[in-house]
Amino acid sequence: MVFAAITACKPAVELPILYPVPPTRLIADDGRQLSTESLAGQVAIYDFIFTRCGATCPMMTRAMQELTRKFPDDAPIRFVSVTVDPEHDTPEVLARYAETHRNDQRWMFLTGTREDVIDLSVKGFKLAAGDPVEGLEPFLHSTRFVLVDKEGNIRGYYDSIEKEAMAKLVDDAKALL
Repeated sequence: MVFAAITACKPAVELPILYPVPPTRLIADDGRQLSTESLAGQVAIYDFIFTRCGATCPMMTRAMQELTRKFPDDAPIRFVSVTVDPEHDTPEVLARYAETHRNDQRWMFLTGTREDVIDLSVKGFKLAAGDPVEGLEPFLHSTRFVLVDKEGNIRGYYDSIEKEAMAKLVDDAKALL
């Protein structure tokens, strides 16, 4: 296992345990029902986007594509993009988006009810989400990526627009692996 050899030499990083990810049922781009609890045993990196976004989401999607390249294929990690526009971003729409953007089979695109998605972002991940602020994007959402450990605990927040933050996210995720 190549990944085990790479991470064995890394010093342990003390990341705070911030919040548990709440159990939430969502729907994957392939139509499967998933719960946040089903990711237990794997490190996960989450973001909140929407497919019609013309501002920050394309940058976030490119950042997630870059992240997937930083981890060996055998690393137990998941990349999770949750839509903040579930009325439009059905599993079928997410599947088309994934066809264009997904570069790693560990990357999943999820949707759910508007209430579940907003609750997951706001109450669970402690990130802004909801109705738009006038003059900005049609949906309010954070540009932060969230690192979750194998036990389902949030361990850090990283601004997807900042190179230094993304480099730290890679280092912290590898330490958790």
